[in-house]
Amino acid sequence: MHTKYRLSVCPHDTAKNLAGWFLINTYLQRKLGLAMRFDPFDNFNVERERVLAGGYHLVYANPFSALKYVHERGFVPVARPTGVYDETMLVARRGVGVPATRPLKVSSATDKLIVHFLGLTLLNKLQIPLADCTFQMAGNHLKAAQAVLGGQADVGFVFNETWHGLSASTRESLEIVTATESRMASHCFCVGPELAERIDEVREVLCGMGADPSGKKILDDLRFSGFEPMDTAALDTLATLVG
Repeated sequence: MHTKYRLSVCPHDTAKNLAGWFLINTYLQRKLGLAMRFDPFDNFNVERERVLAGGYHLVYANPFSALKYVHERGFVPVARPTGVYDETMLVARRGVGVPATRPLKVSSATDKLIVHFLGLTLLNKLQIPLADCTFQMAGNHLKAAQAVLGGQADVGFVFNETWHGLSASTRESLEIVTATESRMASHCFCVGPELAERIDEVREVLCGMGADPSGKKILDDLRFSGFEPMDTAALDTLATLVG
């Protein structure tokens, strides 16, 4: 019987271009000569729990999920998008900045994403003790920004990609107090134990997409310049961050 593998992709990415991820799945099946089903999810936590429960063999994961998959299910990171990093902007209402009143109300999408942990480093940089903050989990990055805009929070942690996608009027109503430039966190493809003997092949196919006309077309559709090799060592600093 032909083994059927399964691919899972971070909901943040499928929300932007679901069709592009179906194309990547088809491309990988053809290049690797295997049958692989792609199951999209629309919720971070549901997707993570399903992958951790087992039955997935290849994932495109956000940094926090990647750490979980590596440590709890033996996945191995193989490739990440070239030059694309997860960073956090600390935003406040324009002209107001960070108020002196305490506790400081901080909005964040969730404490289950690397954006939150990078945000904590920004508070540390501003010498604001975590004990002086109350955190509100908004559910997603856009809602975290809206909480600041609406006055429910003093400052917010906003994912860099979300910030660049905000409307001009929203960005004009907010200001970036400070931002990380860590270049340490990125979404990545990880291979599960059942595909362990094909790790090098999967990495090779992904990192070779830019040189293949049909692969290049899919990369353009997803707005990636390409994929570059990655290994477990790249996640070590993140493990320290969320530890």
